[in-house]
Amino acid sequence: MNYQLLSDDDFNNLFISENLKRLRLANNLSTVQVAQIIGKSRQGYVNYESGAREISIHDLITLSGFYNVRVDDIIGNPYSNRNEKALTFRTFEHIDDKIVPSMQLTISTINDDMIAYKKSDLEIDFFWRTQKNQKNRVMLFEYYDKVYVSKVYFNKDHGGFFFINEEPLYFTKANAENLIFKGVYASTLKKDLVIENFF
Repeated sequence: MNYQLLSDDDFNNLFISENLKRLRLANNLSTVQVAQIIGKSRQGYVNYESGAREISIHDLITLSGFYNVRVDDIIGNPYSNRNEKALTFRTFEHIDDKIVPSMQLTISTINDDMIAYKKSDLEIDFFWRTQKNQKNRVMLFEYYDKVYVSKVYFNKDHGGFFFINEEPLYFTKANAENLIFKGVYASTLKKDLVIENFF
């Protein structure tokens, strides 16, 4: 499977898209209503919110005035509480059927792009932040102000379903506007021993 690193422009579009969607939902507005505010078609606005098209300066200023927020609040990183700590571990790796010491492994939060979901005292799942659904991948997302972890499946009419406790929950195309993707599953950290101060 090929993974492509996102450019700075890609990250900027993701931030703007997520901020636009959050502002719209926080104000209980539909995409049609916001489109009318900026004088665009519904699809024209949806292209902004999905990141398919870069928002114009005029529309950015119009929306910042309407929502009574700074332009920076729309274009900025919604996850600005950076924690630039790093963890370094003594490391071994498997090479040629042997376990040998290797360069120390460092885990850093400098990019502020991971979300931790504590499933229990012994298990944490990590999600890479993205507001785009990744097909056939487990996602962390909000739906009508509740947070879920599941794969999300869309059908041709843009409705779909996801699972809650192994039972499918179906949504329509209109309901899909209330899906806010937060991250895609990246890894799990489990422990078998209770070690003080280790998560």
